[in-house]
Amino acid sequence: MVIKKQYSERQLIKKEKGVIPEQIRNIRTNIQYLADKRNLKVIMVTSCRQGEGKSSAIVNLAYFMAKNNKKVLVIDSDLRLPTIHKPFQLQNFSGLTDFLNELMDEKETIQQVAENLDVVTSGPLPYNPTELLSKKRFKNFIDTHRVDYDFIFVDAPPSGLADSKIIGSVCDSTIIVVENGKTTKNQLKTCIDTCKMQNIDIIGVIRNKIRKKKHDSNYYYNYVKE
Repeated sequence: MVIKKQYSERQLIKKEKGVIPEQIRNIRTNIQYLADKRNLKVIMVTSCRQGEGKSSAIVNLAYFMAKNNKKVLVIDSDLRLPTIHKPFQLQNFSGLTDFLNELMDEKETIQQVAENLDVVTSGPLPYNPTELLSKKRFKNFIDTHRVDYDFIFVDAPPSGLADSKIIGSVCDSTIIVVENGKTTKNQLKTCIDTCKMQNIDIIGVIRNKIRKKKHDSNYYYNYVKE
């Protein structure tokens, strides 16, 4: 699965035509096919290292799924460096950390950002993210909302952190986002091995930030041009 670099990071892509929207729709189709075949609903999104564009990729995937009449929830559980609120232009004064600390009701944490698309922002940065995510309250929150959504995407920190292992254990499967030309084969292998050791299923890998080359098919680019 591939996303070419054309738009700025952390930007919500609302255009229907273009190379990037077409690639997102292709990824959406693949995920929906696998999800139906394997009965997957809650999907963690992680990366091998910081800054690979996982949050941007999953925000736009969720947005395009919602436009395809799927009811989608995005949860920002990267409690160390949260970014999900930025492309949706949301405030992040409260959110998941408040719920996990029993300072907020679960319904108060969910914000509707578009038709069929809801978001739970991270809330204030905690000093104990791993301990917070280890609470049964986090798993219960996800399990409770399985019946309300077609897909729940959980944005997680890079796979090497303990937080991702905890998040992965309450999700059905995982998508790994890698940055083209930056993430090495060894880093990806380590990321995959880490998931396997924790019995975290991997549904696929998204290769992000690929630049268009001059010799790419003119027909394809003319067909999806803006």
